[in-house]
Amino acid sequence: MPSLLEQYRITDFLDWQSEKRLVLNPNFQRGSVWTPAARTYLIDTILRQLPIPKVYLRTSIDVATKKTIREVVDGQQRLRAIIDFAADKLALSKRAGEFSGLRYSTLTAELQERFLSYAIAVDQLVNASDDDVLEVFARLNSYSVALNPAEKRHAKFQGEFKWAVRAASRKWAILWETLGLLTVRERVRMLDDSLTAEMFGILMEGVRDGGQNKIDSLYKRHDGTFPADGDVPSRLDMVLDYFVQKFAEALRETPLMRPPHFLMLFAALAHVLVGIPKGDLLQEPVSPDGALTNLEQVVDNLRVLGSLIDSGAVPSQYEAFWKASTASTQRISSRRIRFSVFLSALAPSAL
Repeated sequence: MPSLLEQYRITDFLDWQSEKRLVLNPNFQRGSVWTPAARTYLIDTILRQLPIPKVYLRTSIDVATKKTIREVVDGQQRLRAIIDFAADKLALSKRAGEFSGLRYSTLTAELQERFLSYAIAVDQLVNASDDDVLEVFARLNSYSVALNPAEKRHAKFQGEFKWAVRAASRKWAILWETLGLLTVRERVRMLDDSLTAEMFGILMEGVRDGGQNKIDSLYKRHDGTFPADGDVPSRLDMVLDYFVQKFAEALRETPLMRPPHFLMLFAALAHVLVGIPKGDLLQEPVSPDGALTNLEQVVDNLRVLGSLIDSGAVPSQYEAFWKASTASTQRISSRRIRFSVFLSALAPSAL
């Protein structure tokens, strides 16, 4: 079974479709039908000239018509979205930014040409049987790195919550790229989305138990209900902008710029600046009097806490914080202690 890797422009696929030489075979379809948000994201990707995964075609000759038939065995949802957009059946949602609301017919001539000339990588399986195709997929899967929980969530959920998290994660790249909160390798595996989702969760539900299963549940709860015009992203921006402006340089390269500790510091700042629900705390959180009025003292307090985390021996009054910072930091028992101490550190006096 020969395999040919080539590139074809979108116009080629549209020609094949109109000439009935492109077959979208549902027998090989993997996964559910794409949501409007996912379809918009694909077209937006094409209009921005960013790469998309290659398509697999089974190519054969129809001896009766003397024409080449191309049967899509992987990439059908992508091609359906492309064909529908070209036929003016798809209007882009706000997920497409400045392209929001546009159809193919309302694109500028330049954007229409950009769309039609976009090249898609195609692996052609020449005269392949069903068993051949299944063998190809089996081998591809054997080479693939297993998806981690963050990547699985990105693939599974397509609601406004997922897209708002992704947008915020990209917007606040300074946290990862400049302040080093996550490594590039961790970002490749979408751990920036996981941390951003937890910050969203704190703003909406307060401090709660952590872990990948809990983040999964957060996505499930809000996948179909997260308001597209809600204020959570703007509240996140307010808190993170304050942190970057007031504390980022002072806390760079300290233990507080590790995700578990940063998350509880974020929760404390969020409570003071915008308020957060009680969540799984034992009582309603109360901001200390004069919180954030003496930033020099607050920086000193936070540096002290940062130095304690990696310390081998700590004063008795900090022992509970130290244990909570070095044990299972995802558990609510640890988060309650650290949130409370971080909240106290925002007071105008020394710890």
